Amino acid sequence: MMLDFTLKQYEALCRAVIDSGHGAMTVAGYLQAAGAGVDLVVLRHDVDRFPESALRMAQLEYRLGLCSTYYFRHTSNVFKPFIIRQIAEMGHEIGYHYETLSKARGDAPQAFKLFEQELKDFRSITAVRTICMHGSPLSPYDNRDLWKMYDFRNLDLLGEAYLSIDYRRLQYFTDTGRTWKRTIFNLRDHTEQMLPEESAASTPDLISVINQKRYPQVCISAHPERWANNLAAWGFSFGFDLLSNQAKAGIRQFSRKN
Repeated sequence: MMLDFTLKQYEALCRAVIDSGHGAMTVAGYLQAAGAGVDLVVLRHDVDRFPESALRMAQLEYRLGLCSTYYFRHTSNVFKPFIIRQIAEMGHEIGYHYETLSKARGDAPQAFKLFEQELKDFRSITAVRTICMHGSPLSPYDNRDLWKMYDFRNLDLLGEAYLSIDYRRLQYFTDTGRTWKRTIFNLRDHTEQMLPEESAASTPDLISVINQKRYPQVCISAHPERWANNLAAWGFSFGFDLLSNQAKAGIRQFSRKN
């Protein structure tokens, strides 16, 4: 039996998208087309850590003729211009995975100033048209709240992956929590306006959903560091996710008590 959350399984998922006739799109492409058309899949990746894993995933998609969106955090271990540039040169969209409200500890003016600077850093490498908040599960701040006081469109941005897409029109799947189901381990990787949950838990389940064309429009959000290319990396990823899920469950329980 093939292990789940490996690059081989992700390749099987990509091939299912291709074989089913769904057109793969970036986030910017979807927003520019205003969601027009049917049978499409928006492919999105949040690069939270290990940018080398994002490069391997991007190379796989490139070999298959697919383009997707990669949202990079602006942290010392993720913001790697030489990797970001390579991914952009393959035709993938590069986006900014911002977390400045958390970094500024809720100080909105400081967070917006930092956002402008970090966005400028990304744009010194390649064009950036869309952004996506980082969940920052250990922070009490939701980074999307920055846009209650400011307008990202004033910075020549086409959209925000959570705020600019109507998720009542397309089914959203994320591998947060090491499953495609919506769980208590998913603290912020969701929106209030979503279609009812689909029962896909494993990647083979999701492949079945794609093959059966249960939804004309789908968004798939995968974190590259979760998709291992060897057994040692798979074991590390599995252990990390296990500890992370336990921590998130603890955070949720603490939040409910307070």
